[in-house]
Amino acid sequence: MPWLDPVDIAKRYPPPTKKEIEQFHKYSRQRTKPKFYADENFPIAGVRLLRANDLQVLTAQDASLLGHPDENHAAFALKNGRVLLTCDRDYLDEHRFPLIHCPAIVVCDFGSGSTKDMLKTFRCLRSILSIPQFFDKWTKIDAKRESWMEYSRFLDGTTAKSRFRMYRGRLQEWMKDATDHSLP
Repeated sequence: MPWLDPVDIAKRYPPPTKKEIEQFHKYSRQRTKPKFYADENFPIAGVRLLRANDLQVLTAQDASLLGHPDENHAAFALKNGRVLLTCDRDYLDEHRFPLIHCPAIVVCDFGSGSTKDMLKTFRCLRSILSIPQFFDKWTKIDAKRESWMEYSRFLDGTTAKSRFRMYRGRLQEWMKDATDHSLP
């Protein structure tokens, strides 16, 4: 069960359709920047770090939502097209926050809370930063310093769970059985 580079993983699947390629290129050219919403469980040091990297982050305090229940934070992020940033693992509860009804959510585990640990955890944001149009809703990311899990729902109703990490500057994905080369 090894970690594989995306090029090796792509060889296991049929090539993307012409429509998918066109959509990817269209989104890549738009240069859209993602917008984030940090609930009250997200540390201000994390907000400062993201803002220092020229990212737009609105906090629960900015939105006058301090003391509100988690459902209000999720509804606010979804309504305003923002990726919800939190350290509250309750958002990973699929019964309480089903993918079909939630914004994109990133649940962070910063370890010691040091700047170094925060930067390691933020590596999961690379995909969101490069193509934010794919992360407007129906995605949850459980971000840790060493790797992250992405839970996604697609337009056809199917869902997927993938585990990623950065290794020597390269993105890798964990494959359950890399020896099985048949199509899923």
